[in-house]
Amino acid sequence: MIKFYRKIRRQLLSENKIRKYLLYAIGEIILVVIGILIALQINNWNTERKNEEIKKSYYVQILQDLEKDELLMNKGNVLIDSFFVRLAAYQKNFRENELSLWEASTEIGKVFSTENAHGWNFETNTNTITTLINTGDIKLFPTEIRNKILDFKYKQSGLIDYTKSQNLVISNASIITQKLYGGSDMPTRIGNQPKILAYFGDDKIALKSLLELEAILYEQSQLLKNGMDRNKELIQDIQVLKTALHKELEE
Repeated sequence: MIKFYRKIRRQLLSENKIRKYLLYAIGEIILVVIGILIALQINNWNTERKNEEIKKSYYVQILQDLEKDELLMNKGNVLIDSFFVRLAAYQKNFRENELSLWEASTEIGKVFSTENAHGWNFETNTNTITTLINTGDIKLFPTEIRNKILDFKYKQSGLIDYTKSQNLVISNASIITQKLYGGSDMPTRIGNQPKILAYFGDDKIALKSLLELEAILYEQSQLLKNGMDRNKELIQDIQVLKTALHKELEE
């Protein structure tokens, strides 16, 4: 093909047809430019297609992570509900019955005997979002989706920090409980020792520990209530984000 065009150029020059030669040269340049533009467009199409495949792959991974997070947060809400059921039972018992120091401490121990007594560790599953942010691939996403993801990540990090402060309160409660009656089965074992019970009935240190537990119980209830509110808000955000991602996948 190149030899063919070269032959035409030489023929035009040899025949001294400068005007036709110039027109031919311009036409050849235009053809070359058109060829380059077509090649660039094809390359752009390939790049866009690859980016679209990468983007949809991220969508699927994020949806999988969100499903795991939603299950974890729903489990957290169940644990928090259990805490408040036990708290209400303790408050009712304390209000309606005459309790000894040990009985009161035992009832408080029941409130902390849920899984919340060991803390609720919110371990995020949305590693895909972290990868998106770190690699810069999040720029492939539409602005609306990108903003939703970044907002979710911000709230998610806040919930993680919040659960850490909550677990610190629970840890303090465990220490005071140990000070109060030594171990979780102490009230049961000491129930057969009336003399010891009578002695500790006036124990100011034990009474102080009981009051500290009450204070921690109140603080814990406030933390859990706020944590549940944050949890529910984040679950709503997950639903909105899932709907948006499914819509993107369908397009």
